[in-house]
Amino acid sequence: MKVKQISIFLENKKGRLWKALNILRGTGINIRALYLADTSEFGILRLIVPDPELARKVLKENDLAVKMNEVIAVELEDKPGGLASILKILKDSQINLEYIYAFVHEKKTKPYYS
Repeated sequence: MKVKQISIFLENKKGRLWKALNILRGTGINIRALYLADTSEFGILRLIVPDPELARKVLKENDLAVKMNEVIAVELEDKPGGLASILKILKDSQINLEYIYAFVHEKKTKPYYS
């Protein structure tokens, strides 16, 4: 299924990630999935949230550079090889991935980060 993803450009400075996430917290927007790619100068924070339009609006109002685009979300079987089976379909269809991140859509336990 297609879902909307928010991408936020962040300077690699103390407090920038906190600022973006605190803005969302203050608006009551829960983060369902996130991915952060960085360099020494900047990072791109990609988020899946329940209300991406509102997230984009409040982040822009707080002077953050935000982009929204559609990505594909795929539900996998929770077993060894679940992801490999999806990747084979993409490979066989000559579809290249730019990046990938995983998330759980049912809240059964507290999230953990690595």
